[in-house]
Amino acid sequence: MLPFTLCIPTKIVFGPGVSCDISAHIDGMGKHALLVSYGARPYLKTLLQQIRASLYKVGIRYTEFFEITANPHLSQVKRAVALCREKKIDMVIGIGGGSVMDAANAIAAGACYTGDLWEMFSSRNDHNVARPPTQALKTVMIPTVAATSSEMNCVGVVTNDDTMEKVHVSAPCLYPALSVMDPVLTCTLPFSKTAPGAVDAMSHILEAYVNGDQNSPLQDGLHESLLRTLMSELRALRETPDDLSHRTNLQWAATMAWNGWIQAGTAPRTPMHKMGHAVSAMYDVTHGVTLAIFMNGYLHDICTKTERIARRFAQLGKQLFGEKLIQEQVRLRREQAETSILSKEQPDFYLAARTCVDLLTAFFVENGVPVTLRQAGVENPDLEALCALIMRVGAAADGRIAGLVPVGRDDMMRILHAVSA
Repeated sequence: MLPFTLCIPTKIVFGPGVSCDISAHIDGMGKHALLVSYGARPYLKTLLQQIRASLYKVGIRYTEFFEITANPHLSQVKRAVALCREKKIDMVIGIGGGSVMDAANAIAAGACYTGDLWEMFSSRNDHNVARPPTQALKTVMIPTVAATSSEMNCVGVVTNDDTMEKVHVSAPCLYPALSVMDPVLTCTLPFSKTAPGAVDAMSHILEAYVNGDQNSPLQDGLHESLLRTLMSELRALRETPDDLSHRTNLQWAATMAWNGWIQAGTAPRTPMHKMGHAVSAMYDVTHGVTLAIFMNGYLHDICTKTERIARRFAQLGKQLFGEKLIQEQVRLRREQAETSILSKEQPDFYLAARTCVDLLTAFFVENGVPVTLRQAGVENPDLEALCALIMRVGAAADGRIAGLVPVGRDDMMRILHAVSA
């Protein structure tokens, strides 16, 4: 385990019905709130009425900014920041999924920022060093999707309209002051939207498990347990999508997946997110779907690179799918590989590692989440341009994307070809 500093100052109010009246929790937090959400969404009508009533009850004025789209853009953030300054906004309330909450974080920081807002965001390939924000307006998050953990972390991801770079702003001042987590709000979400959210949460865990410190047994166990929970709850919701108990478990597991607790001491890199962000920016693919695509491509590419990596994936497979199933699949692989000297000579843990990633990919497919660019609706991707964008945004000074196995340009092209079918 690596040394770490951890401080999560967000107050969490969690449980069915807690969003009906938030007045007691926001009293005294500010005088004029900016409500940030999507455009007209009928399912938000009642929630918005309740939030307005809560604000009125404690004498907080509000201005609405309902222009956020999936994969929010810098131009949207700039318009909202200008509104904050004009109206003298002193708190921001994000109402929606990860895109809304990410935008709310960026808006809260931007309202207090001097200079070009784009300079807040993370360095791109070491050629543009970021100046992270040091102060931000207070934020309140009211999530309607279980996915990103934006309700309890200090990150906001935004796409630059001009350069198509999708990158993040991150600073301690961006932790929400309050998050009101009402699982009831997620019950009307179609399963087709629920599944990519859960897959996004799984990717957060796997980024740390695969690309973080490999000597943290406590965190390993927490990662494995959270993955099992996300998978079992998603399977249950496929059969009963409005079940409140399963929605409740899924929401808290998704929050735990990337709020910093289980990543403490692991210092994870996020290569799959860097790859996925470029696809979202170029082709407007749902974030969770892009992560499924690159969990398929990247994890298949690295899972047997070394004995240590293969053993780690073999361990993960046994924890997620059970030792019996993994052993059975390994036996079948050996039978099918009788004509291959290389496969016959591979130890069981190599075959178990490959089996683990195959079963993960099958889980995504089983739940209707695309695992290739074509399945995601990208029929003729410009792989050269996509690779160039990924490397420009994601590569470090050595020209490679950091991870357990660093990814150079040729590696990236190989992965893109593998997931373009």
